Amino acid sequence: MFPYLVALYVVLWLVYRLPAYYETAPYEGVLSQVFVQLILALASLATSFVVRAFAFPRGLVATAFALQVAVLVPLNYAWYRFYSRVRPKALTVCIGTDAATGSALAQQLSTTTAYVVSSVSTGDVTEEWMHDVPEGASLTLDGGVPSPERDRILRLAVGDRIAVQLVATVKETLAQNAHMKVRADHLVLTVEPDNHSPVDLALKRMLDIVVSVVALALFSPVFLLASMAIKLEDGRPMFYLQQRLGFHGRVFRMIKFRTMCHDAERLTGACLSKGELDPRITRVGRLLRRTGLDEVPQFLNVLRGDMSVVGPRPERPELAQKILDETPDWNLRLLVRPGITGVAQVLGRYATAPEDKLAMDLSYIRSRSLFNYDLTIILNTLKMFFMPERRD
Repeated sequence: MFPYLVALYVVLWLVYRLPAYYETAPYEGVLSQVFVQLILALASLATSFVVRAFAFPRGLVATAFALQVAVLVPLNYAWYRFYSRVRPKALTVCIGTDAATGSALAQQLSTTTAYVVSSVSTGDVTEEWMHDVPEGASLTLDGGVPSPERDRILRLAVGDRIAVQLVATVKETLAQNAHMKVRADHLVLTVEPDNHSPVDLALKRMLDIVVSVVALALFSPVFLLASMAIKLEDGRPMFYLQQRLGFHGRVFRMIKFRTMCHDAERLTGACLSKGELDPRITRVGRLLRRTGLDEVPQFLNVLRGDMSVVGPRPERPELAQKILDETPDWNLRLLVRPGITGVAQVLGRYATAPEDKLAMDLSYIRSRSLFNYDLTIILNTLKMFFMPERRD
């Protein structure tokens, strides 16, 4: 069984992007390693039931899990620290529409150990300036740089054999996985409105049902305890039904455990929560939000077909209109069913800008295989229960 368990470990190592998470969040890297070993231990247990020749006591598997975590977590982190010291830092020059924009992007990229960053504005980028870019350096273009300027800088960089990183715009994200064909002597990029096969969509729906049934079974004690706690502290109702935008803009009622007091929005109207400092949140609600357990009833929405396990997070119609006024392409997220979790929830933050969340969600929508992407996102979402700061 050793080759199969090693192959599973390699797959999980890639899915959890070890040790890449250590670059900006050592705690997240530790969690990733723990979950890799936990899934490996569960796979070993399952295999021991199927293959009798591989029948080990459960205590032995538990001991192996503890030893693997104790050894591999510090080993992986030590390797990352060593590699980050000896590897050469990549130099990139951030280019914004003005000096302030370029500087802001440079400051964000400087938080990773992989980059040494400087910044300029588009007006500074000339053919002569390109010749002075250090060998091995790359350029990073901010998403706000106008299209004509992006094209000009891209042509200059390619001509001087300089690598370019683009902070993706909506247009570039939609062109992801576009098909190239020659038509009447023209090279044509075909961007399909829905490039997912019926088989992939059927597999995704099957995954939704299986994950939802398993999750509801595992969290059934939570339903009982949370309902009792909410009722004892603040009375009925225990659940909160909220209107959200679904597939193709259809409004549905999303189910959550109630975490705020009665009539919480009577005076304020629809607005974003202020996190744990929000006075409208009850004590039980604060605990449910910190652990993410307030989202568990949404698996019922998945079984009903209103939502998927993985997809863009559904927004309230009132708030969606405000976002749409600032980000005109926001409604492109409605091309798939909304999800309990998604790319923006795993890779982004609660305070990530709407246009950046849109780019992340569109990268998911335009992916070649939603089913494969879903498996990766689900495995990475498990860590979010232990990272409340990523949801606030």
